[in-house]
Amino acid sequence: MGTEKAKHLDIINLLRGIAALMVCFCHIGGAINDNHSNNEILNSFGILGQFGVRMFFIISGFVIPLSLDRGKYTIANYSRFLYKRLLRLHIPYIFALALTLVLTLFSDKIRHAVFHESIVDIFKMLFYLKAPNDNLVFWTLGIEVQYYFFIGLYFILIYKYPRYTIVLTIPLLFIVFYFTEISDFITLISYLVFFLIGIVGYLIYVKRGLAILNFLALIILITSTILFQDIAAFVASMLTIIAILYVKIPVSNFFKFFGSISYSIYLLHIPIGVKFINLFKKYFSSSYDYLLFLLALALIISVSWIFYNYIEKPAERLSSNIKYYQ
Repeated sequence: MGTEKAKHLDIINLLRGIAALMVCFCHIGGAINDNHSNNEILNSFGILGQFGVRMFFIISGFVIPLSLDRGKYTIANYSRFLYKRLLRLHIPYIFALALTLVLTLFSDKIRHAVFHESIVDIFKMLFYLKAPNDNLVFWTLGIEVQYYFFIGLYFILIYKYPRYTIVLTIPLLFIVFYFTEISDFITLISYLVFFLIGIVGYLIYVKRGLAILNFLALIILITSTILFQDIAAFVASMLTIIAILYVKIPVSNFFKFFGSISYSIYLLHIPIGVKFINLFKKYFSSSYDYLLFLLALALIISVSWIFYNYIEKPAERLSSNIKYYQ
């Protein structure tokens, strides 16, 4: 049983690494093509970013309730849960935000451009209310934070009353999405379907609730991604949840490495990789696009590894030290 759990966690780690690299490939490939060349392969990386973000949302949808279940979470621990997630997410985010703003400031000075982020903008960034212009992927972190507020409450319902909660949630999601404008104010609503796919996957994994109802709900949610999003969302959702639930193979240390530093890659690939490309691509002809791509990727991985060890890992330890009281 322990071995099976280890293999399962390896798959989650592998998927995180793949998702982070997809987003990374999307942005550094786009930076090389922008006003430089029109490499068809690098240009095709554009869709990978959408896949990667949706994979991250589904993984969060699965992993967070699973960790709450194993931690014997109760509603009395709601504030502790939010604090744990704040430490895990926010500390690396603040450092990455500071690095982004500093590099943007220097970049603007070199180009004799105006630094466009105001004090008010920066204040909003501290609370995920705005993404910096030079690191727009941070918008997804705001959605993650909204999801934490949601799942800390929703988990109690899904844990105690899985059948009723599932039956009520899906119709309510469609009503809210199509007949209200709540998504204009709560951006989580537009992407909640991906988190719910992960949550239902959790119910299937731990065998909670009625199995046939859980599988039916999963099919409806995956199919509805075509309506809520597009065919790419459908493919990403289907492949991700199938991998989470049914792929139980050992993962090499090479791929575990990318899973471990996936959050750091996600945070840093634009300020490090894209800035590097923008600075040096004028010295590379289009025939050396792939070399520039590999150099940027190597730099991102190296900086992310350092960031993981000295910023993210300590934050992870602080978060894990907080236990739920009974």
